[in-house]
Amino acid sequence: MAVAEVDGVAEVVGPRSLPLLKRLKEFTSMVLFMTFYLAITAWNYGYDVGPLPEAFVRPADNLRSFIERFGDYNAKTKTYAIPSYLASIMNSFPYLGKLLGCWAAAPIAERLGRKKAVLTITFTSFVGVLLQLTATTAAQFTIGRMLCYAMTGICVIVMPAFMAECAPAILRGMVTTQLQLQIVVAQLVAAAINYRTSTSKSDAGWRISVGIQFIMPGLLLLLYPLIVESPRWLLSQGRNDEAASSLRKLRKKNVSDKAIQEEIAVLSHSDGNEGKGTWKEVFSGSNRRRTGITAIVMVGQQITGQAFVSQYAVVFYKKQGFTNSFELGMIMQALGVIAVICTTFVVDSFGRRHILLGGGVITAIFLFIMGSMGTISHPTGTQKNVMVACVMLWFFFYLLSWAPMPYVVLGEASSRRVVEKTNNIAVSLSVLSAFLVSFTVPYLIGADYANLGGKVGFIYAGLGVLFTSLTWWFVPEMKGRSLEELDRMFEDRVPTRKFRNAEVRPLQL
Repeated sequence: MAVAEVDGVAEVVGPRSLPLLKRLKEFTSMVLFMTFYLAITAWNYGYDVGPLPEAFVRPADNLRSFIERFGDYNAKTKTYAIPSYLASIMNSFPYLGKLLGCWAAAPIAERLGRKKAVLTITFTSFVGVLLQLTATTAAQFTIGRMLCYAMTGICVIVMPAFMAECAPAILRGMVTTQLQLQIVVAQLVAAAINYRTSTSKSDAGWRISVGIQFIMPGLLLLLYPLIVESPRWLLSQGRNDEAASSLRKLRKKNVSDKAIQEEIAVLSHSDGNEGKGTWKEVFSGSNRRRTGITAIVMVGQQITGQAFVSQYAVVFYKKQGFTNSFELGMIMQALGVIAVICTTFVVDSFGRRHILLGGGVITAIFLFIMGSMGTISHPTGTQKNVMVACVMLWFFFYLLSWAPMPYVVLGEASSRRVVEKTNNIAVSLSVLSAFLVSFTVPYLIGADYANLGGKVGFIYAGLGVLFTSLTWWFVPEMKGRSLEELDRMFEDRVPTRKFRNAEVRPLQL
């Protein structure tokens, strides 16, 4: 990054696109460290999604003690089971905790800073995991999960913005997608740990699965003194000297102090970095459009079936008669890891918009196919295999597109003046969408309720088409632009489909 000044106008300039190897050279040691550190704040969220739903379909292994402790005994079958209503509560109510976390995150990040929000994430995780480990009732266990999900609400509000504010524009997509990579890696680890503890018939089995979640907040606390505060947040607080010091640590060593001061001067003259705005600003002027963009991608990330596949895929496989449902789930999670790694390397080349549109179309197709197979009263083995393949391929292309991309868009679409408030609105709507899907799935696929089976694909496919269409009309391409450039592009009302190649009005000093 450099600062260019011509005839009284200045701009932080840099390449809009670079080949992969040259792009990787733009990483400094501090940017690389911050990317890793901020990404692992999402690890526990991904991990927590893994162990619990397994208990609903795998009573014969390590989670049998979990079911006996929190489930109901059926005298006719002489077995314990988690009833559908309790499964629905235990998997959906944590999203209410996430919603509370969202509303706590905005004032913390806005007034106290991004670093203090990381401390909040750490301590909330510790308390939530402790409540789960010591739970003797389903209520206590669910409250523990709600606290862990509250941590996630804080994470999703703050981390995309924190990452976007620290990363060079050319690396912003690659950096922010690491949140999703940590989530899906954690899901795979959770599945593997469940498998490794499968010989345990005592409470130790599920307690080990839950207790693993102490590791990441411990690591966050240990490394906390090494992280830097967001330069843009410091500027918004009028702490210019501290902002310069923070920026110095993020930039390459060969960047002169004069260049750092010039960049700080340019950033401080951007309206987005001059103080914090009110709630009224979130829905005023160009911010109304920006709020709508973040809402589209964050709601679309959840309401198109994410909770169905991530939480209930193994349940779905079991209900289709597959005896190797756990192994199928492991394969699916491994495909997800591969998908996000692929996206990491192409997001700053292909851009956000193309990936979202392509992924939306492909995932909808697989869901329509799954729905069609579900209409067959007595499907053959081949037809059941097609349904399973559709779920896995949906998951792969979802992890390639609609899983990581919304975090990238969330981090860059909002004005810095109201980024915490805008993200709060978008993530809150996302949480409500996830709650709706998570709460309704057991009733949609449960044999004692709607019993839709594969036909549930029609519901999520239709929603996928809707949000892909909204993306086409409203979500612009923002790759390679500085956050300050994006501010002026939105202020100048650049049309959605002209964002990619638009000339940007320079900043007047």
